[in-house]
Amino acid sequence: MHRLSKRSFITMIIVLFVVGCSGPGEHEIPAGPHPILILDIDSLRADHLGCYGYERETSPNIDALARESIVFEWAFGQAPGTAPSHASLLSGLYPTTHGMVDESTRLPEAVVTLAESLSEHGYATAAFVDGGYLGSEFGFDQGFAVFDNSRGAGLETVVPRAIDWLREHADENFLLLIHSNDPHVPYAPPAPYREVFAADLEPPTAGFEPVPERMEAVRTSLRAPNPQPLPPNDLEYARALYDGEIRLVDDWVGRLMDVVRELGLDRRATIVLVSNHGQEFQEHDDVLHEQLYTTVTRIPLILRLPLGRKAGRLTEIVEGVDLMPTLLELAGAAIPTPVQGGSLVPLIRNQGRPPYLAFGESPYLGRQRFVAMGGYRLILTRESGKAELYHLDEDPLELNDLGAIDSERVRVLLSRLDEWEERIAGASYDPEEQQSLDEDTLEQLKSLGYVQ
Repeated sequence: MHRLSKRSFITMIIVLFVVGCSGPGEHEIPAGPHPILILDIDSLRADHLGCYGYERETSPNIDALARESIVFEWAFGQAPGTAPSHASLLSGLYPTTHGMVDESTRLPEAVVTLAESLSEHGYATAAFVDGGYLGSEFGFDQGFAVFDNSRGAGLETVVPRAIDWLREHADENFLLLIHSNDPHVPYAPPAPYREVFAADLEPPTAGFEPVPERMEAVRTSLRAPNPQPLPPNDLEYARALYDGEIRLVDDWVGRLMDVVRELGLDRRATIVLVSNHGQEFQEHDDVLHEQLYTTVTRIPLILRLPLGRKAGRLTEIVEGVDLMPTLLELAGAAIPTPVQGGSLVPLIRNQGRPPYLAFGESPYLGRQRFVAMGGYRLILTRESGKAELYHLDEDPLELNDLGAIDSERVRVLLSRLDEWEERIAGASYDPEEQQSLDEDTLEQLKSLGYVQ
């Protein structure tokens, strides 16, 4: 029997100790097939979570997940609308390129989605969604072997169905997408979530509830000659109910994570919590989500790697289109050539190279665009030429426009924006026209305020 020398034995022990007990390092980043779970919370505003600095206790379970994760402080969605921003998350393409610039089109079949890429890589794929614009009617079922649409029933329906699938496939490499519409209008959480943040507030105006019709009427009035904003008591009531919806979502995240740990998937899976856009509460004379300010386009992006051992906060600017290539690289899968986002794996490994940029667009309000770089963000209204400049760390709500006093930075960012627009326009798919919607889909879209 071969005997180790004393020196070799000591060397081996040191190596094992360093590998097993060292802090976060490159060896902790997955480099091959493993389970991937995405928690997609529609309309979840980043700065209404405790892990992003919110003062209310809206998110104890999400905050616990964040402590085991990489939290991207400045992640931006590519559009203020549900369909285009989700399409960018799942395709790695900007809206002008994938063609779903608003809710009047569907995702072209030629666009390769995350689910399609991982399915070709041998993954089991399933999505449990809560309706709205994330249905198969709009092409979001591409690549999913199982696509279950609860049509607005909420996470109380979505999560149990997803858990049943999870238990059956826990030993496989899978992509599981769980989508929630709970924080979307109407802000109407059930008890006790309805009272948790509203109980001590001044009562709202008699008969006021933040339902889609009322909130849309407010938004329309705010752009009229005689605006009718919500009075402070109604505004705070709407915000409290929105926060109650987040707390409801958070409790379901906690229940799901209990099952994840029970199945040992906390050791094997990459877990993502992300949103498509946030909500306005009159910070910029608006409600709901149509503008490009941080209240709408800054999104939570929380990435938990297997074992949860590589955790921390990254302040570099990233964007939703980066999610798809990041997950594909972690899974050891090929990244489709058309993908416009960049993998965040080098950044996680502390090997990223600036500049870190984010772009976004909207066909509304004069064709708005934004670019973020170097701690600043520029919002441009194409039709009027109005350019607004904000310092993200000093002014996270973007209330103090610096454009008039920093014209050189405006010039540089406008140049970046022009280059980006030319690039994405040259790579555009021809969007397919949206098919006629069935009555159930139309009714659910009306309940969310999308269809009048």
